[in-house]
Amino acid sequence: MIVSNEYYSPEQAAEHAIKWCKDNKGWQRICDIEGGSDHLYPTWEELPHKVKRIWGSDFRDEGKNAWEEFAEKECKVPCGFVTGKGEFYSWQDQNKIPFGHNIMMVFKTDELLNRDT
Repeated sequence: MIVSNEYYSPEQAAEHAIKWCKDNKGWQRICDIEGGSDHLYPTWEELPHKVKRIWGSDFRDEGKNAWEEFAEKECKVPCGFVTGKGEFYSWQDQNKIPFGHNIMMVFKTDELLNRDT
């Protein structure tokens, strides 16, 4: 975590994210995604059988529940964060966001639409 003397409110992050998404076609704020963001992450049914077997061997009949609770699910589309200062950080760079710079999560949702058509 990077310490900063600057502070930006969640409201500032939300406002900057609106502008950032307008300037970056295909991106949406998490709160603007119809029906939420769950569909942007894999489901148990979408997992390869090999992965299901691994979770099943470790947790027996509770493999699905364990996976849903504990697995790190990689987003199907690019995602990141816009700070209250208006800066974008990718998912991989989230640890570089300075402390005190509140954030709004954004997703490149048009990529999912393009895959489905």
